[in-house]
Amino acid sequence: SAFGAGDPSAVEAMMNDISRRAAYDAMVEAYRRWGWLAADLDPLSLSPRAHPAQLTPGDYGFLPEDAEPLQRSYCGKIGWEIGHIQNTERRDWLAQQAEANPDPIDIQQSIDLIAKAELFEATCGKRMPGAKTFGLSGAEGYLVLTAELLRSAQSAGIADVIIGGMHRGRLTQMALLFGKPLTQVIADAQGVPEFPDDYGASSDSPYHLGWQGRSPMGPQVWIAPHPSHLSIVGPVAMGRARAAMDAGRDVMPIALHTDAAFAGQGVNGEMLQLSELAAFTVGGTVHLVLNNQIGFTTDMDEARTSRCCTDYAKLIEAPVLHVNGEDPEALCRAAKVAVAYRNRFKADVVVECVGYRRLGHNEIDEPRYTQPRMYRRIDEMTPLSQRLAETYGTEPDLAEFESDLDKAFTLARNWRPNVPPAALGLQKDITDRMLAPVKTGLPENLLLDLAMRLTELPDGIKPHPKIERFLAQRRSALQSRAGIDWATAEALAIASLATEDIAIRFGGQDTVRGAFSQRNLNIRCNQSEATHFIFDGFGTRPQIHNTPLIENAVLGFEYGYSIGKTEGLTIWEAQFGDFLNVAQPIFDQFIICGEDRWLLQSNLVMLLPHGIDGGGPDHATAHPERLLMACARGNIQVMNPSTPANFFHALRRQVLAEWRKPLVVLAPKTLLRHPAAKSALSEFSTEFAPVIHRKGSPKRVVMSTGKLAVLLEAEESDATLLRLEQFYPFPEAALQNILTQYPDAELIWAQEEPENMGYFQWLSPRLEKISGRPWRLVTRPENPAAASGPKSWDDRHLKEVINTALFE
Repeated sequence: SAFGAGDPSAVEAMMNDISRRAAYDAMVEAYRRWGWLAADLDPLSLSPRAHPAQLTPGDYGFLPEDAEPLQRSYCGKIGWEIGHIQNTERRDWLAQQAEANPDPIDIQQSIDLIAKAELFEATCGKRMPGAKTFGLSGAEGYLVLTAELLRSAQSAGIADVIIGGMHRGRLTQMALLFGKPLTQVIADAQGVPEFPDDYGASSDSPYHLGWQGRSPMGPQVWIAPHPSHLSIVGPVAMGRARAAMDAGRDVMPIALHTDAAFAGQGVNGEMLQLSELAAFTVGGTVHLVLNNQIGFTTDMDEARTSRCCTDYAKLIEAPVLHVNGEDPEALCRAAKVAVAYRNRFKADVVVECVGYRRLGHNEIDEPRYTQPRMYRRIDEMTPLSQRLAETYGTEPDLAEFESDLDKAFTLARNWRPNVPPAALGLQKDITDRMLAPVKTGLPENLLLDLAMRLTELPDGIKPHPKIERFLAQRRSALQSRAGIDWATAEALAIASLATEDIAIRFGGQDTVRGAFSQRNLNIRCNQSEATHFIFDGFGTRPQIHNTPLIENAVLGFEYGYSIGKTEGLTIWEAQFGDFLNVAQPIFDQFIICGEDRWLLQSNLVMLLPHGIDGGGPDHATAHPERLLMACARGNIQVMNPSTPANFFHALRRQVLAEWRKPLVVLAPKTLLRHPAAKSALSEFSTEFAPVIHRKGSPKRVVMSTGKLAVLLEAEESDATLLRLEQFYPFPEAALQNILTQYPDAELIWAQEEPENMGYFQWLSPRLEKISGRPWRLVTRPENPAAASGPKSWDDRHLKEVINTALFE
């Protein structure tokens, strides 16, 4: 060859070719990394398109026409933001999709859908002036994106789609995408109640209501109901999806967002952080972000620091497809790629639909006060369906839909819902039912067998010496009948339910070992680091896992899981009770009133470690005063059990009772190892006791709860002592039966919490009602902080409370 003969010109040509190929590869890489910045995304063209310096062909030795294929692939109506992805397989696959020729779409279908949305919202505006429907007007392309996503899911064989939505465009999506009957959508918007007044439910605003049915696009859909707290429905929907997955169903979750909410709400970052953890993965969530380029009245430069509203996605290296919201072909292409990516890599993907909001935040809001320039441009925009019809030379076919819409408005005047059968959890006697005994006890021989099996280790597992001692002490206590402690009682409840083939999911921060080293459920060999899960071989294997340092999204996920698996037992443990503060929106908007608003049943257990133990103001209280103020019409249960056996019965009751209600347990800390906080094996063969009565002097009755009740009983006193184990539902009859035995006694409520916290403000009227006379409160003085900093101060306060309650 010429090269072999040492031809200098051949060598030079080859080197030039190599150099040119390298330069072209560098230009391709630049477009893959930076091309999205130059994409044509904004339908309003409010700002000039960017032209990154990295995309200058001449810098690579090429002419502009040489870069035209790359320009078409990366700088058109889709911005492929994939440069941050370090996984080369995922990144290369996305690049192949970007550079491939797009599949043709049914443009008539898209134009018809957009035109129907325009007609629907315009008709609602005319026939329901002043009604808030939070329409999509200006962002109808978002419907095209969502519709194609549903069709692609159907084509991929996904039978169920679970959607955590938003209020923007909710009614339009219900009517056109999610299969809710048009008459019902109109009736909802007109304020026709979902239930009769006497049904026992509060229901909700129409743009918060959920739905379950078949989408016209094919798959079965479950649209999660949601509150106005933006984005917190996302983890709830993900939890529901995980429950469906664990039941063997093929499901795809979709999370719907607006730009301001996705960028601003921390729960979205939490949700993404959970997305690929084994205990929380749902096989990938498709996030659809509707970018209106405004948040209520807030401009983008005030709404976020990040360049894009989708930058949270970079946290997990999720691809982001930015799409011009007025290009149906680009929207459909992005949807197909998103579903294909999610299915291939089982990972999250984000699609941003860039549009605008033709009206204000709602239909009666005036956005021109604050964004005059934007709205001058919007006012110039003719309806999207009209412009697309001109571009593609085809007109939308609206005759049938227009007729259906007119009929729906006529029928909605007299529409009456198909009321579901009376919900057990909403019946007027529900608190009585919740107070009725439930058979939760087990035979002693079975309990002992289960408990002994929990202490066994397989061959080859040599744990840390302290764990060996922990297991030996548990075994010795069982053999000698010395009493069962808290951790053993909890493990017995889980093991017994597992043997009955009850699915259990239990998670929290450091839950597997226990924040107080009390559990040790997954025992690690000190030499090989092999592990032994103590519940292996007990039937249905419990899912027990540690969680990240996240409360809001994790609690939302677990609540969502519990509503999807009410026949199982779902438990969330806060590391300390005051960590519930961080998940307050989930507690207030879902757990407290999910059944009342949306008929969502849950038997979620929340363990909130509680007690003033000398650790300072933080982690001292789960704020029972707040929990109790939220109790109404049998919505939840609140308890502070003082015995391991009562805790055992409470957990089993969550599954074995005929009703399903969330349970909040003010869980112990010091009682975990207190010698007086043990239960005899025989106590596990009975049932939950809402009140524990130690008879004493008829002159003084002292009632307390939790740790303080145990400490009071340890003192040498002749007072009659009552332990109130359950606060809500309030065990009025049980207490009354006891108090009638002490008609002349002084009645005292003692608590370790400050006077302005704890239980007494809620308890006082209830106690006076059943006793016919006031109770004396013995407590610490009112205080802004839940506890003192120096342990010695807390110890002194506690001693004063005990002495006053028993002897003064």
